[in-house]
Amino acid sequence: MQNNQILALIGRKIEGVILFGVLVGALSFFLLVIKEKNFKVGTDYLIVQNQTSTQDFYTLSKSAEYIGKILNEGIYSEIFIGEVAKTGKVNPEFLPYDKKEKLKLWSNTVQVGLNPDLGIISVQVFDNNQAAALATSQAIAEVLTTKSQLFYGEGQNINVKVLSGPVLEKNPSIMNIAAVSIGGFALGIMIATLWFISKEDRRKKNVFARSAQVVKSHDVAMKFSPQSEALAEERLEGNIMSDEDYLEAIKAMGRK
Repeated sequence: MQNNQILALIGRKIEGVILFGVLVGALSFFLLVIKEKNFKVGTDYLIVQNQTSTQDFYTLSKSAEYIGKILNEGIYSEIFIGEVAKTGKVNPEFLPYDKKEKLKLWSNTVQVGLNPDLGIISVQVFDNNQAAALATSQAIAEVLTTKSQLFYGEGQNINVKVLSGPVLEKNPSIMNIAAVSIGGFALGIMIATLWFISKEDRRKKNVFARSAQVVKSHDVAMKFSPQSEALAEERLEGNIMSDEDYLEAIKAMGRK
């Protein structure tokens, strides 16, 4: 379809397109609200490596980046979860006993972001209980700041410090809700538009196919009709009027 035809089609179906967009946007909103936990606690950590006489700034930067990646993965490990439980800040049975289910629930509770260039780790804890979210965040902070060497070894001359936080927020935020709802609305409009265009293309193809079949059937019937050759010869000899002559004769009689 050409652009002007698409615009005309959308204009005719604009109500349906907008309605579907609203439905998808509303569905996205409800799924976000149902899926997300009620509270989020965020804390930023800075990886600090003390410089020695044999190390330059570039080496320190790359080392901090490497340590950050190790801690980023280590936070999701069973060892880290065990150390969090040992702090006494959380209920030791706050996670399932089964290892697979424990790691799965922990990965859904904790999200880690890494800025390798600056050596900053951002840890976010999600929970439906405000006190539980804060307690888990504080336990993670204690492990990272006092026992981070468990993941990169001794003698590295590295410290992990709390840069900011913990910051408690309601979840999801207004910005996230707006972004998801608007994104769902736009997605719904796009899907509805593509569906109407596809439906119109199929309709036109079906109409064209039926028209072609009718024409083909008519041509075949005329070709194999027993009288077709005889009628054609009679018309050529002038013994039978053509359709045009017949119509002209009828009109002349009407004028009389």
